[in-house]
Amino acid sequence: MKKTLLIAILFCSVLAAQAQIKFGFNNNLDYDNWNNNDTNAGVELVVWVPKNDTLRIQVGADVTAIDGSARNGFEFNFPPFKWIFQPGVNIYDSTNRKVFKYNLPANSTFFGERDFYIKLTNLIGITTPDLYNNRDLMRVIIDYDGTNVGVKKLSSHSYRLYPMPTSSKLFVEGANPSSFEVYDLAGRLASSGAVMQNSIDVSELNNGLYVLHAQTENGLIVQKFLKQ
Repeated sequence: MKKTLLIAILFCSVLAAQAQIKFGFNNNLDYDNWNNNDTNAGVELVVWVPKNDTLRIQVGADVTAIDGSARNGFEFNFPPFKWIFQPGVNIYDSTNRKVFKYNLPANSTFFGERDFYIKLTNLIGITTPDLYNNRDLMRVIIDYDGTNVGVKKLSSHSYRLYPMPTSSKLFVEGANPSSFEVYDLAGRLASSGAVMQNSIDVSELNNGLYVLHAQTENGLIVQKFLKQ
């Protein structure tokens, strides 16, 4: 009986000593923002131990990705995995943190922002209140800037697109585009055609925000505009 009681006391003491463990995303925000050609893109998981002590129990979770406007296997690659910090890790040798990279392949049909979400489930060694900032979900925003897609992007300093916003036509000054495509923010083609006298007819578009792709001899014009 005494031995059982002693084991119970020791077990409770370990739990009490680890009661303030925090685990989760090393980010104070609800999102993380990356450029699509950033080779350092990834999520960092960290475990914090009270008073910077050494971890004495296993702490971890299943880590998976949830598609948003970006699709796993297309705009990013993030296979599901289980990550566990083993007893003995601490902040002094950085064993209390782990970066998991996600590959962000260039998107040849979309310029602008897309996102997905990283989810922590099946927690090990902690409970939901122990998650850093009480957050089990993090949004990852990908900024596709047009690099590495095989088409040179024209610098915004070399032309002017006006009026902004527009109700019927867009005019291009400083460049001579021959053709254009207009995409909505979901990447769907909304309009296309030839550019006549540096004028682009957008009168048939519904009101909203769009992305213009206009081909010139010196490169591709890519710019958002508002139709109203």
